[in-house]
Amino acid sequence: MLLRRLTAALCPSLACLALLAAWGWVDGLRLGAFAAFALKGALLGLGLAVVLPAAGVGARTNGLNGWLVAGAALLGLLVGYQALMAAGRLPASPLAAAGGQTVLAECAFAAYLLAVAVGYRRR
Repeated sequence: MLLRRLTAALCPSLACLALLAAWGWVDGLRLGAFAAFALKGALLGLGLAVVLPAAGVGARTNGLNGWLVAGAALLGLLVGYQALMAAGRLPASPLAAAGGQTVLAECAFAAYLLAVAVGYRRR
């Protein structure tokens, strides 16, 4: 019981430290602002999807894997569209990203949905 409690307490902390190190690594890559926010968002979503089961939160299956993948795909298409607008290849539209934090949140949700769908697929 003590080992399970220690795992639930320490795994999220270690994952947070790994995520901070990965964010520093992304800053060192000298990517454009859009790509850096997108990569940081994807790392944040994957980190959240890994931390929750490591802390003991989990389920055998959720039955909605197809919808999770569809939601991640829609968010991926939206981020791709916004990347084309940021590069100047498409005219501006109401779907344009309001800033880097918008792209970060969209990529975090997409990565989380995809990771949960893969982790909880039916066996």
